[in-house]
Amino acid sequence: MAFMGGSSFAMAQSLMEGYIIPSPVNLKRLTVEELRELLFEIEKLLREKRSLVIDPNDFPSLRDRNQRVIKLQSAQVAISNILQLKLKGRI
Repeated sequence: MAFMGGSSFAMAQSLMEGYIIPSPVNLKRLTVEELRELLFEIEKLLREKRSLVIDPNDFPSLRDRNQRVIKLQSAQVAISNILQLKLKGRI
């Protein structure tokens, strides 16, 4: 297991909280299967965060949820790009 944090779920949560930055250097050492597993966990967290119903007048909660969703989306894009490069054999 090469996941930072021990598991794909823990790494996805760390990405969501901002403890880990999804850079090519961090993601390059993961295998194709591990990248797919991490993408799956990120998609689960995204669905969970998007499904939260928050009062429109509760601005701090809305901001926190939106920041987490943005971090997960950017991590998803970065991981997808690294996965495509690995599948093409460029990394």
